[in-house]
Amino acid sequence: MATVTLEGVTKRYPNGFQAVTELDLDIRDGEFLVLVGPSGCGKSTALRMIAGLEEISDGSLRIGDTVVNDYEPKDRDIAMVFQNYALYPHMSVFDNIGFALKLAKVNKAEIEERVHRAAGILELESVLNRKPAQLSGGQRQRVAMGRAIVRQPKAFLMDEPLSNLDAKLRVQMRAEIAGLQRDLGVTTLYVTHDQVEAMTMGDRVAVLNKGYLMQVDSPQDLYDSPDNVFVAGFIGSPAMNLMEGNLGGTAKEPTVEIGSVSVSIPSIEGKDLADYLGKKVVVGLRPEDMEDAVTVDNPDASRTFSTSARLVESLGSEIIVHFGLDAEPYVVADAIDDEAEKGLSNDLDTATFVARVSPRSPVRNGADLDLVIDVARFHFFDISTGSAIR
Repeated sequence: MATVTLEGVTKRYPNGFQAVTELDLDIRDGEFLVLVGPSGCGKSTALRMIAGLEEISDGSLRIGDTVVNDYEPKDRDIAMVFQNYALYPHMSVFDNIGFALKLAKVNKAEIEERVHRAAGILELESVLNRKPAQLSGGQRQRVAMGRAIVRQPKAFLMDEPLSNLDAKLRVQMRAEIAGLQRDLGVTTLYVTHDQVEAMTMGDRVAVLNKGYLMQVDSPQDLYDSPDNVFVAGFIGSPAMNLMEGNLGGTAKEPTVEIGSVSVSIPSIEGKDLADYLGKKVVVGLRPEDMEDAVTVDNPDASRTFSTSARLVESLGSEIIVHFGLDAEPYVVADAIDDEAEKGLSNDLDTATFVARVSPRSPVRNGADLDLVIDVARFHFFDISTGSAIR
């Protein structure tokens, strides 16, 4: 096993386009780190530079204690799992898994032992004599994993390996891959555009946007304490509600004013947020930090507002409510517009936001409702820089 360290790594193409800019990232020995971001953010380029498939324009890359910028891919002692699996269709599962060992001139007995050991771990013993065309998508994915395992590399690099699978199989396979990595203890960098995949699999998650590293942290800290408005809007499903608002009142008794809604929040005396009193800020609130007042005992009127449900999605364990509010939404560049996908329009008078409420809520499409806010869960961001205000 080994650490993988990127120091100021930059990728610049001959036409001047810069895909990755001064990326600093330290993947710890045995860690499962997920690189996530929207399409075109540079995550696959970063992975390919580590693999040696893309040349590094500036900066240094170390695997263990060795700078490997000028090493050929075969000399870096890493194993890569691709999105399309890259299996040889004319070879059996056994030969696909053991092919790299055969090229390395490992003796037959050891190839046999390593392939059967990997097949046992991945539950492939019964299909070792089949060709890839005779396998399911999940089995082909396991064969690709087996080919990486038998090499016993210093690190695994995985480039969106589950994107070709259906939704149910993706859920199953991400649990299997995460469990397998923990069992093997191999340093792993996993690239995905799916932030749910990132949150459920990684020991830590690194968020990229337009070639820049936005934040790297544990999944829960990333969710609870985003460093900037991009991370806040990208991580979470449904996404965090982001809107322009004002801080009013005093540091001892502050209020948040969003459109015509004004709610009291805890004291901000002695906090950086106090410097923004009377100023416009970006206000963030996660859908689960609002609840239908009907399901709350003695709801506090100072943190309750009235609205109407534009769309209600009942998921059994929870209800997703899309509601109108006369606030200015803050649009994060590259964020997915879920409302547009659902056919909901944001007009000038009332924008659409999202709450995740109890399944006990009686709310229905078009109905009026009162929502209670957990005022301790507000997030605030500087409207000019997008940085979090703690």
